[in-house]
Amino acid sequence: MERDSIFTHMQAIEGRFNAEGLTLYVCTNPEELPALLADVGKERVHPMSEVSDEDLRSGRAFWLFLKRQDRCITCISAKSVDLGSKDFGNYFRGLAASRYSGRDGVVESVSQPLVDELRGRLIYFGGIEVAPDERGGIRRLGDFAQYVKLLAATRWDFDWMYTIIAYKHRRLADDYGFNGKYRNAISWADPVPEGLANDQMILGLNAVHFSHIVSSVEPGNL
Repeated sequence: MERDSIFTHMQAIEGRFNAEGLTLYVCTNPEELPALLADVGKERVHPMSEVSDEDLRSGRAFWLFLKRQDRCITCISAKSVDLGSKDFGNYFRGLAASRYSGRDGVVESVSQPLVDELRGRLIYFGGIEVAPDERGGIRRLGDFAQYVKLLAATRWDFDWMYTIIAYKHRRLADDYGFNGKYRNAISWADPVPEGLANDQMILGLNAVHFSHIVSSVEPGNL
C-alpha cells in the first residue's frame, strides 16, 4: 500500500512538471554525467557530495535532473549507505578524511543527537543546483526535492534520509520535506574546507515519518 502511495505522489508531481513543459531524467551512467552537470551550470561537485562511478554503476547512487526540453536546469544526487554497526560520527569522520587527503582530523566533532539518531541504512542527498536563469521557483524546487526522496524510497530500503544545508537556508526544511533539524551538526577543524561551515544544519527524515506522510496526505501535497 505504501509503495502505491509513493507512486501516486510521484505521478502528481510529474504532472505539475509536465504542465510547465518540464521532464525528469535519472542518470546512472558516469560517462554521461559531466555533460548533464555542465548543462545545469554546475562546474564541480563538492567533495562531500561526490558519488563514485562504481556507486552509479552498482545502483548505490543516482543523479536526478529536471529538464526543460533538452536542457537540464536542476540536479541533485542520491546515495545509499548502510552504516551497519558503525555510528554516524565515525562514518562521517571517515568520509571526510577520505575526501580531504592528509587531514585525518578535518572533522573535530559530530553532534551527539546525530550520533544517537542517524543509524542503520541511510540515504544522502547532495549536489543540488539550479541553473542561474531558472532560480526563484520555490514550489518547483520543493517538488523536485520531494520527488528525489520518493524515487530513492522506491530503490532502497532505509532508516533515515538526510541532507546538509547552510543555516541561512533553514526555512527550506519544510519545502524539502524534512522534519528533523540538527543545528551546528558538524564542527570542522581550521581551516574549514571550502563550501562548509560550522553552523550548517543537517536535515533528517526517518522511515516512520516518511511512511506516515506519504500514506496520509493528498497526492502531490507533501
